[in-house]
This record gives sequence, C-alpha cells and structure tokens, in this order.
Amino acid sequence: MSARQDFKRGRGLGRVEFPPPLAPGQLDDFQREAIDHLLAGQDVLVYAPTGSGKTRIAEEFAAWLLERGRGMGYTAPLKAISNQKFRDFVELFGEQRVGLLTGDISINPGAPLLVMTTEIFRNRCLTEPAMLSGMACVVLDEIHYLGDEQRGTVWEESVIFCPDHLVILGLSATVSNAGELAEWMGGVRARPVHVVYESRRPVPLEFRWILPDGRVVEEAKARDAARLLGRGRARRPRQPGWGGIREDHEELERGGRGARGCHRGGSWPGEAEDLL
Repeated sequence: MSARQDFKRGRGLGRVEFPPPLAPGQLDDFQREAIDHLLAGQDVLVYAPTGSGKTRIAEEFAAWLLERGRGMGYTAPLKAISNQKFRDFVELFGEQRVGLLTGDISINPGAPLLVMTTEIFRNRCLTEPAMLSGMACVVLDEIHYLGDEQRGTVWEESVIFCPDHLVILGLSATVSNAGELAEWMGGVRARPVHVVYESRRPVPLEFRWILPDGRVVEEAKARDAARLLGRGRARRPRQPGWGGIREDHEELERGGRGARGCHRGGSWPGEAEDLL
C-alpha cells in the first residue's frame, strides 16, 4: 500500500497525513496548511509573494484528486498563463490527464485536470454546470482580478455561480484585503473561507535603475546620473534628453570637477530630481 493510500479518513475530502511531494523537497508550512484545509473540503484563499510556491499547493492537491478519480479545474486570467500551466501540468501528470480550453484552443477537453481561462469557467458555471460534475476543486489563480474594473465581474460571477460541490482554491500575490475578500466569499458560498498568508519572500525584491547607456545601477548611482543630467542641461540647454548624461557621468567618475563647478554656480534644475 502506497503512502498516499495510507491516508486516514476524516471529514470532507478526508485527510490527516499529507501525500509525499511530487518533486524532491519539503512543503512549506503555509503550503501544508492550505492543503490541510483543501483535503478537509474547505475553501482556501492563499495570499503569498510571487515565487513562494502557491502553484505547488494546486499541484499536490491535483495529484491527490487524480489518484482518486476526481478532477480539477485550473483557471488563469490570461491565455499565456493558461498555456504555461497546461505545459507544466502535462509534464507532471501526462498529456492524457490534462486538457486546455482558452476559447480559441481546445485540447483534450474531457481531461480530469482542465486548464482554462476564468471566462471559460464562468461560462460553464452559467450554461454547462453539468460539465463540472467530475471536478472536485477549481483553482482561481490571480484571484485579485476580482477587483479589476473591466474584468472583475468574471471572477465575481465565478465565485457566485461556482457549483457547491467544488472546493475553491484562490491564489494571489497582490490582494491587499484577503480577509475582506474571504469574508465576502464565505457569505456568498455560505461556508467559511480560510485565509492562508505567507509573508516570507524567497525571491527578494531589489530596485535597480537603468541608465540611458543600458547600465543597471543602484539608486545612489542613478541619482548621481540624474543630477549630472540636470547640470548637463544647464550647460547645454539646447541638447535635449539624455544626450549629455554619459559624458557627465564619465566626468563624475574622473573626479567630477565640472560637476562641482556647476554646483557652486547653483544650477540644479528641479526636473532632474523629478526623474527619480
């Protein structure tokens, strides 16, 4: 008997032990917490930074469902993301078990693991709910699109008209009001929605600046360049744009005599600072 078959049955979809990960490596605490709720048949909203492994939750739960003959829908806001997820899932689960629907592309539409745009899922909820009967879960990736003025109604209607037998896994790296969103979803679905929050950012954000010559520099260097741009404009008022910045920056690296002279003259146009 495999480790997956050793699960002890609980309520909902059943859980106590977690399945082994699909790939080497341990699950993070927030991933395990989210899977814990999903295995119990509860809706989950995961709010975690980009690169932290939100999709891994969907992959693990999809593996659990597929082994039990259940299906999953994975929705994405863009066709490009849907195509990428389709390729990823085919690599993990095999082409026979994965399908893709994006409006203009239909591949293996009867597959148990079906990747689709959110619009396709919304439309099926409204017009073809019977086609979702084989699924146990729907993943609403980039669920923060619900707040988009132009397209947000698609996500809103996807939640409102989602069949009751489907567990919702919402994923986002940018939703700022996860608690409020979960409260609304819980009210619509008449059941609690668990918010799983991860603040650790495995891929640190570092801001860099690109100079006109293509160099990527830190903020201090960029500010130096912007000041020199302003001084260059003061000396050559008819030379537009960034034309003089390279010469001035080289002048700064040589010792900055001209720059200091310009500073003593009091020529610091405000527009150079505005660039930052």
